[in-house]
Amino acid sequence: MRKTIALIMIGGSVLLTACGNELPEEELVNNGQAFEMQKIDEDLEASSFPFQNKEKFVTLTELKDGVKELMGDQYWPEVDLTGEELEAKTGITEDMYVDFLAERQVLDSHIDTMIIIQAKEAQVGAVEQALERYRSNLIEENKEHPQNLCKAQASRMETIENYVCFVQLGADTTVVADKGEDEIIAYCQEENERALYVLEKGILE
Repeated sequence: MRKTIALIMIGGSVLLTACGNELPEEELVNNGQAFEMQKIDEDLEASSFPFQNKEKFVTLTELKDGVKELMGDQYWPEVDLTGEELEAKTGITEDMYVDFLAERQVLDSHIDTMIIIQAKEAQVGAVEQALERYRSNLIEENKEHPQNLCKAQASRMETIENYVCFVQLGADTTVVADKGEDEIIAYCQEENERALYVLEKGILE
């Protein structure tokens, strides 16, 4: 009998203790909602990390490297133009672009060139006009140099989003030199199209 009473008293004290620690139902609900909201916030914050760099930003050097990899020994530009040289040659000033990359051959008598201008949105048209004038001047300047003239005539400018690309490539044209100017121009145009394909793919993908 004493054992039974002792067990009842112990059980009662346990229940009283449990009841004493029990929170009101409303407070339990509020705490549960707070916990769930915190968990949702943490999940959202964690899941947002993969999307912080969702948009791909390709560098101009990566674009150039893609062209060089494709063309191999047939990519001849090797000297970087400074901002001052770019402006002197094309009229493109630093307030017109976010960034640029321009390469030409070492000797001024050779004209293989690639220019990529990451233009400010409001300046895309102005950059296009500047490169069109640059192209026209090159054609005029090389009228007495048939090989360079063909390369200048075959040069291409293409705007991909806010990237304005000018390619004047062709490298060694002796393989078609004996076939006439039209064949030289067609050969250089094909090289320029290959370069533009890589640039477009790099910018858009």
